[in-house]
Amino acid sequence: MPKPSISDARYRPGRAFSIFTGALLGVLSLALVFGVTHESGEPTILRRYSTGYFALLLSLATLVGVLVWLLVAPRPRFVRWAGNLYALLISTAATVGVVEVGLRVLNPWGLELFSLLPYHMQGMVDHPQLGYVHPRSVTYRLGNKRVTLNSHGHRDDEMPLEKPAGERRILVLGDSVTFGWGADQGEDFPARLEALLREQEGGAWQVINAGVNGYNSQQEATLLAVEGLRFQPDIVLLIYVSNDVDAIIEPNAVTWRRYPTWPSSLAELLDRVRSISYLYQATKLFQRMEELRPSAAGSSGRSLADHPGWPTSLAAIRSIHALCERERIPFLLAMESGSADKGPAPFRTAGIDAITLGPAWSRVPPEKHRVSRIDPHPSATVHAEFARLLLDEIRVRGWLKPGSRG
Repeated sequence: MPKPSISDARYRPGRAFSIFTGALLGVLSLALVFGVTHESGEPTILRRYSTGYFALLLSLATLVGVLVWLLVAPRPRFVRWAGNLYALLISTAATVGVVEVGLRVLNPWGLELFSLLPYHMQGMVDHPQLGYVHPRSVTYRLGNKRVTLNSHGHRDDEMPLEKPAGERRILVLGDSVTFGWGADQGEDFPARLEALLREQEGGAWQVINAGVNGYNSQQEATLLAVEGLRFQPDIVLLIYVSNDVDAIIEPNAVTWRRYPTWPSSLAELLDRVRSISYLYQATKLFQRMEELRPSAAGSSGRSLADHPGWPTSLAAIRSIHALCERERIPFLLAMESGSADKGPAPFRTAGIDAITLGPAWSRVPPEKHRVSRIDPHPSATVHAEFARLLLDEIRVRGWLKPGSRG
C-alpha cells in the first residue's frame, strides 16, 4: 500500500526556504512600491506609465503575489520548483559576480573606458552658452590616471586670469584629444608643450589646456569668445578632430551625470547599475566600439565637406579665425590626423592656417598609438610627439619672438 503523505494544508517548507523567500519578497515589494511612484515622460497607461514601464511593474507585482502564496499556502511540488529556481538564481548571481570582478581586475581590451567615459561626463556642469563645462577646482582619477581641474575648469595648474608681466600664453582649444583623455596629469600635449617652451625658449610660458570632452566646433568657438579671450592669449591653437562636425552632445539626455540624488525611478536605478557593470559593457563591446569610432568623415576616406555638419563646423572655425584676426592673435588649426596635402585643404581654402598632426603619429610605433585596443584616443607617447610638432610649427612661423602678435 502507498505510504500516507502529508496533506498540502499541513505542509511547511524548510526554514532556509522560508527565510530566503521572505527576504526576496521584501526586496521585490520595496522595488514595486518604489516603482509605482514614478511617472513616465510619455505616459500611455493610467496616464502615468509608459507601456514598457507598466510591464515591468506588472511583472514585479506578479512575482510578489507568487512569493506571498508560497509563504501563506505552500505546496510541496511548487516549493520544490521554487527551490530549484532559487538555486539557479543564486548560482547565476555568483557566476555573474565572479565574472564582473574578473573583468574589473583584468580589464581586457581596456574595457574600463565604457565606465570611465560616463563617469567623467557625469561630472559636467550646465552652462547657458556652452551647454556644459568642466567642474572647477577638483581632482579625481579616471582609472589609474589623475585629473586635476583648476579654478577655471582647465586641466592645468592654478593660474590667475590676469596675465602677469612678461608672461606669454598659448590657449589650446579642442575636445577629448586636447584634454588628454587616457593620459596622466602632465602627460597631455599642452602640458608637454609648455615644458618644451620653458626649456628651449626660456621665459615665462603658460599653455592653457581648454579642451573639453565632447566639444564640437561651435562650442570651441563660443568658448574662445566668452571665456578664452579673458586670459589674453598670445597664440590660439585649435586641435580639430573628425567628429567636431557632429552635433552638440546633450549630456542630460543620456544620463551622463554623476548621481547626487536617489534615482527618480526603478528604470533609472536599473540603468545606473547597468552603466557601471563591466559585464554589460563587454556584451555591448562591438556596438560601443562602433559608437566610439570617429565620424565617417575621418574614418572611411569620406571628405569632411560631405558631412551634413560641415557647413556649421566651418562657419564656427571661420568665426574663431575672424575673432583672432580682430584681436591680432596668431591662430593655427591642427588636424589630429590626416595627410599633409589633403587633410588641411578645406581649411586652407577658407584662408585658415592649418596643418595636420599626422607626422607625429608616424614617429610612434603603431602598437603604441592608442590608449588601449578599444580606446581610440592618442597615447601619452603620441601626445609627446604632438607637442614637439606643434612647437616646430609655431617656431617656423616666428610666433615665439616677443611682440610677434599678428
